[in-house]
Amino acid sequence: MTEWQGNIRRASTADHAVVTGILAEAFMRDPVSGWIFPADDHRARVHPAFFGPFVALALRTGEVHVAGDGLGATLWLPVGGDHDGDDGEELAELEAAIGPEAMKRFAVLDELMAANHPGEPHWYLPFIAVHPDHHGTGVGSALLRDKLTELDQSGTAAYLEASSPRNAALYERLGFRRRAVTLDLPGGPSLYPMWRQPA
Repeated sequence: MTEWQGNIRRASTADHAVVTGILAEAFMRDPVSGWIFPADDHRARVHPAFFGPFVALALRTGEVHVAGDGLGATLWLPVGGDHDGDDGEELAELEAAIGPEAMKRFAVLDELMAANHPGEPHWYLPFIAVHPDHHGTGVGSALLRDKLTELDQSGTAAYLEASSPRNAALYERLGFRRRAVTLDLPGGPSLYPMWRQPA
């Protein structure tokens, strides 16, 4: 597997548009995004409005990391311990941005994920995205390793939901283990919750 050697930095609010663009582009072919937004043209149109609030939330309450000059990005949120559950006021306008039908589907996904989210303190990775032009170049692994190294040093666990068995296999190589439960979207794809103990 290729080892990407570029730089990774912590994003600031000035990077909001760049990070939102990476996510909007990278998730166009994602099975879960395809379930929330079944029509390709609608998905392309509202993806930036959908991802923007999540980027804002992570910039405010967690960490956003960017690879190179916008090749990829990760959003990390701290959960448990000293971190109270944040109400995420950034997401208040989501329905207006994506429409009622997509919002209904997203609410099903959100409820399913919340019901199965572990309670122990950890850092949660809601999104990792690599621009489609740079898939398979090692950017995603480098982004993950960057934060996981820090979590290992502080003795902190990590959690994510993989959106395909292929992605789950990548995460397993980095120390994540699949949990017993699978999150099955009605008439749609499954997500695979994964937990990583610090090395």
